Amino acid sequence: MLKYLVKRILWMIPMLIGISLISFFIMHLAPGDITSNEAAFNPKASEESRQKLREMYNLDKPVIVQYALWLKRMAALDFGNSFASHQKPVFWGKIDNDGNLTKGMIQEALPITLLINVLGLLITLSLAIPLGIIAARKHTEWQDTSITLFNFIGFSIPGFWLSLILMYWLGVVNNWLPISGIHSLDYESLSTFGKVKDTLSHLIMPVIIPSVTGLAGITLFIKNGMLDVLQQDYITTARAKGLNESRVVYTHALRNALLPLITIVGLSIPGLIGGSVIAETIFAIPGMGKLFYDAVLMRDFPVVMGVLTIGAALTLIGNLIADIAYAWADPRVRRGVARS
Repeated sequence: MLKYLVKRILWMIPMLIGISLISFFIMHLAPGDITSNEAAFNPKASEESRQKLREMYNLDKPVIVQYALWLKRMAALDFGNSFASHQKPVFWGKIDNDGNLTKGMIQEALPITLLINVLGLLITLSLAIPLGIIAARKHTEWQDTSITLFNFIGFSIPGFWLSLILMYWLGVVNNWLPISGIHSLDYESLSTFGKVKDTLSHLIMPVIIPSVTGLAGITLFIKNGMLDVLQQDYITTARAKGLNESRVVYTHALRNALLPLITIVGLSIPGLIGGSVIAETIFAIPGMGKLFYDAVLMRDFPVVMGVLTIGAALTLIGNLIADIAYAWADPRVRRGVARS
């Protein structure tokens, strides 16, 4: 097992480099750069000033040289500074000459995105597993039909449309929940309990979005897995021995039906960033999704590459975690990993 883990971790390094290389070149195929934005916002910007700006950011060098310089910094976990006027570090905070700490942009945004999506994933699993079990046990009955109808509705609802509907109904019409940001304007003056309540009220709608959109797929996945397992011979044998139906379902069938779900959860880790773009942009939440969206519009290459690299690393880590969890849960896989 240890040999397998070392091989997988070492293999992640060239994979990450390859993904970053492709992302870097595709990004540079897009027309324009940071100097285009400077010219758009300042019509008096001369070609000479724009050229100096390109030299400052090494944009005058060949793309392969730019990538080599970026890769050298990335090896030290230094993604450089943003092209924006604030010049914040992209990944991790730095201490300036005056001793002041400037937090990195990803350092500030990543915890917010992880919090929203992890909460959404926990809610999704807590609802999808029992709904999938009910649909499998009551197959072709009205419970199964109702859950299937719910699945079709969940599949067909676009995330951005649901975000706007919730914002209008819960925030504008009824004024029950705040519609933007992660904190209120008077957040600093609130008590500890007030700060927690204020943050939770801002998180409710952004958490609902990934929960609803992901619930339908995982529920259907659990249902199909349970239906397949319930038809296996060992389930028939367990029932023939007179075991209680609940014990047959929850002790023998559920564990094997949930094994493929490990892969789904592991592969959902990179979606924590990609799936946040719409919700965070609509609700103006300063997370990774909104950070990536704003960076693309501004042609802020260091930030875009930082977010893409973090996403690629999460994808590879998610695959590794899924394989380890699968081997831990299934002795057959564990024996195969040990032999490798």
